[in-house]
Amino acid sequence: MKRSYRFTATVTDLDTGSREQVSDTAHFDHPVSRADARTAIRDELNRQRRPGTGITLTD
Repeated sequence: MKRSYRFTATVTDLDTGSREQVSDTAHFDHPVSRADARTAIRDELNRQRRPGTGITLTD
């Protein structure tokens, strides 16, 4: 069963230092808990050098 979570987060671009509010949808190919989804989203934002805070998930 695929799962999607819509999220909003405040991210900081480490290259420019600017902060912005982003909204997007994360898609998973397997069942995932809300806690695991939040961790995966945070990890992906970190990989993009845009650490996120205040990540809020909606179904």
